[in-house]
Amino acid sequence: MRVKKQQIFFMFAINLDVPQAYMKKFILLLTLSVGFAFGSFAQSSKIGDFNLGVYGALPLYNMNALLNVGIGGSLKYEYHFRKNLYFTAEAGYESFGVKTKLQNAYVPATVGYVPLKVGVKYYLISGFYAEGQLGQSVFCQHGGGGAFDYSGGIGYSFKPGFEIGIRYEGWHQEPENHIKDDYGITGPFKDPADFGQFALRLAQRF
Repeated sequence: MRVKKQQIFFMFAINLDVPQAYMKKFILLLTLSVGFAFGSFAQSSKIGDFNLGVYGALPLYNMNALLNVGIGGSLKYEYHFRKNLYFTAEAGYESFGVKTKLQNAYVPATVGYVPLKVGVKYYLISGFYAEGQLGQSVFCQHGGGGAFDYSGGIGYSFKPGFEIGIRYEGWHQEPENHIKDDYGITGPFKDPADFGQFALRLAQRF
């Protein structure tokens, strides 16, 4: 059976089953870490801040051929480790519209993801900062699964508490055995899947 290359993203996103044991442990560990960070750091407003933000995302490369512009929101906690250096923990949700030509009985009109990330934020000069994060993006479609999430960006924090930032975010996913077994896919689909997006985030600290 021949399957168009563009469909591999949705096969990963919607039908991912293996390795579920590893995936569940990783997601549980990351979720507990984020929850522990939020719960512990919230005890003292002097060592960090929460910020709540919304963002728009522009799919890039392979992802641009599959999805339209996405929107999302996230809650982030920034723990003040030392001068100008912060540790961050972030959880959110984002949704992308699927290209009309790709929608069918097996591919929904929209796809959603829950990014769970931890990272480091460093203030360079004045309110300018650079930030890097690692984590897991969990697919919300039936079948679950997810991808390794990494991002890097820059931004500016205004004194009243408003913040604006831009970032590049990439997802990396190893091919799953059942994809080949269920769909008879060989050749290029044995390779890992990589997708990227460019995002603009607006947030308010509190």
